[in-house]
Amino acid sequence: MNPPRALHARLALCAAAALFAGCSVLAPQPDRTRFFVLTAAAPPAGAVAPSPGALALGLGPIDLPSYLGHLEVVTRADPNRIDLSPSDRWAESFDDNVREVLARDLGARLPGAHIVSFPWYPTTPLDYEIAVRFERFERAGANSTELDAHWTIRDGKTRRTLATRAARFAESAPDDAMESAAAALSADLAGLAGQIATTVAQLNQARAAHGGG
Repeated sequence: MNPPRALHARLALCAAAALFAGCSVLAPQPDRTRFFVLTAAAPPAGAVAPSPGALALGLGPIDLPSYLGHLEVVTRADPNRIDLSPSDRWAESFDDNVREVLARDLGARLPGAHIVSFPWYPTTPLDYEIAVRFERFERAGANSTELDAHWTIRDGKTRRTLATRAARFAESAPDDAMESAAAALSADLAGLAGQIATTVAQLNQARAAHGGG
């Protein structure tokens, strides 16, 4: 083989190798994305508030920090840093999922109550309005979760503030799997619902004792 032909052969081999390498890099990769939701929890025995009767409750506004608005699951890596998962996603808007699950958790703990989600019509008759502002609601490292919120209950007719509380819940997950983290976050939310439901029942009992005023 003369030198020009040998050079051409080597160039052809190099081009073929580069093409093969490029094809291997550009080949379709398996989609490893997984989707998760929060779920309502059945109240533990004795955790259902005394039946307040057919109450009408307005739930909202429910405010979450804007950094939780990502579909990617958020993990707080340290006090000043959050990480977004490259593969774990919420199956729907996290805000919507939190509102829906909190409403279901409250309904399970206040039998007979009718829960209306914010916004509602100004003419909607309500006994109480419940607003929640979350400061944190996320994974805290690989094996735990944290909920930090403030909530307020107002009279549905006069909008007078009847109760306001801070809520802090933390769950430990048995492992670092996202399935465990979603279950732990759901448990945090159920704890918040239990705290609110107990206060609603107490306020309604006090109102009934004073003749409904």
